[in-house]
Amino acid sequence: MTAPDLGFAVVGTGVAGHYHATAIAQTPGARLVAVCRANAARAGESTAQFGVPCEPDLDTLLARPDVDVVCIATPSGLHAQQALAAARARKHLLVEKPLALTLADADALIAECRHSAVLLGVMLQRRTDPTFQAVRAGIEQGALGRLVSGLISIPYLRPQSYYDSAPWRGTWALDGGGVLMNQGIHLLDLLLWFMGDVVDVCARADTLAHAIEVEDCLAATLRFASGALGTITATTAAAPGFPHRVEVYGTGGGVQIEGEHVTRWESASNQTASPVVTVPQQVDAGAGASPTGISAIGHTRLVSDMVSAVHVGREPLVSGAEARRSLALALAVYAAARAGK
Repeated sequence: MTAPDLGFAVVGTGVAGHYHATAIAQTPGARLVAVCRANAARAGESTAQFGVPCEPDLDTLLARPDVDVVCIATPSGLHAQQALAAARARKHLLVEKPLALTLADADALIAECRHSAVLLGVMLQRRTDPTFQAVRAGIEQGALGRLVSGLISIPYLRPQSYYDSAPWRGTWALDGGGVLMNQGIHLLDLLLWFMGDVVDVCARADTLAHAIEVEDCLAATLRFASGALGTITATTAAAPGFPHRVEVYGTGGGVQIEGEHVTRWESASNQTASPVVTVPQQVDAGAGASPTGISAIGHTRLVSDMVSAVHVGREPLVSGAEARRSLALALAVYAAARAGK
């Protein structure tokens, strides 16, 4: 017997909300049944855009019996509070990155989901990419030997108009940080997925090119639990915007990723399957030049994974506990930058 479609609701109707709605529409077994936005006066506009009712507030949305999964796609500072309410209403959750803005809030949400017996997934969608999954598998199989170095570079551009487009952007209270927390957390997640946890951080951060509260330029050095070293460089002031890079090196080889492409894979081991190396003439800047410079395929894969997880009764691909790791690293980098050590 075919399982019934799961009813999805999206809280937040901005850029992220549209990505979630697109992913739901593209996923067999998922059906968008409602949305919710902060400005109730524009509910009619959202009903027309999304083709489903726009509820006037979160409580009304959560009271709907046809809502099985709630996607939280609001400003980052609202994620924990809204997700907690959804968990208490016994709704499964897909939360946009970051999971929360403090570890205490993240832990409270994880605990509530466990208590309420609902699933908690987080939109760190680069883990769904088959090429990056092959990189991870190769590392786990020892294709790079003992890991010694991991690097991420985020030379993005966001013009002042981007920050001016909404009052929450570029604020500590609702954005939670600048280039590291907003744009860079996807790459932090990949770095931790490949290299393991970090035990020591030194960092510097500054606001060099924008009228915002948070950083637009950051550099950090890391020591991983394995003893390997790493670096982070990130900015939203690199015109015209460039693709990010992730690099991992070990005693038996290395991998270089630019944008969404593995541009080089070297391994002394012949016992592991290597990721497909794709070297376009020039890697597109993608998210480096625009917040909409990515496709919805990663979101679609995570929505599909959530449908499967609910029916099978397993953890989502990117669980709350996994998403907590990148949040913890971002917060540690900020603490080190504030301390200047």
